[in-house]
Amino acid sequence: MSFPTKSLVCASLAGLSILATLPVVAQDRSGLYVSAYGGSSSLASTSLTESRTSLSTLTGKGAFGSGIGLGGAFGYRYGNGWAAELAWDYRSHDVKRIGGTPVQGDFASTTAFLNGYYRFQKLGIVRPFVGAGLGYVTEIDMDLSRDGAEKEYSRRGGLGVQAILGGEVELTDRWNVSADLRWSQMGSGSFKSTSAGATLSGKPKYQPTSVNLGLTYRF
Repeated sequence: MSFPTKSLVCASLAGLSILATLPVVAQDRSGLYVSAYGGSSSLASTSLTESRTSLSTLTGKGAFGSGIGLGGAFGYRYGNGWAAELAWDYRSHDVKRIGGTPVQGDFASTTAFLNGYYRFQKLGIVRPFVGAGLGYVTEIDMDLSRDGAEKEYSRRGGLGVQAILGGEVELTDRWNVSADLRWSQMGSGSFKSTSAGATLSGKPKYQPTSVNLGLTYRF
């Protein structure tokens, strides 16, 4: 299941406006933690051109279908609502069309993030939180199949940013479950092909939005 990016961003902004009215002093137990999360991801459309010596050139907006997101993190809570973590995120999305022409493939990424969080006071059993991250793109990869021939394009390096909005519930003193919305944007860059005679140009943007469920263990 995928979600329209604009709708998710609007929901995120609305949620942030609500959280801004909450008390800003949160009681929390300090300590190290590890977490894992995953869910549905959608990808904003972007302009690109794919050309091959043996086929016609495709140019226009790339349209993407359903996607998944997975990740894990290791971090520390400071006991005053603030937390910091190192995280690794994976996103993968189906490629459906380029300039109106149906194609098959996937557009995927791996990114290392340094995230910061602030957790508010509980609303009932739920503790809302907001976060932001600065990341390094370890790889963005697009595989495209046309007329039975698959070509791979990839790039490495560059910075990414993300915003996070969610809430968590304590299961026990050590285990928490969470749900969150993450919007990310990776800096544009040039893609290289693994095959001669094929190019992906236009520096297509990579802007995923994901809805996740997570599990955290606190040491």
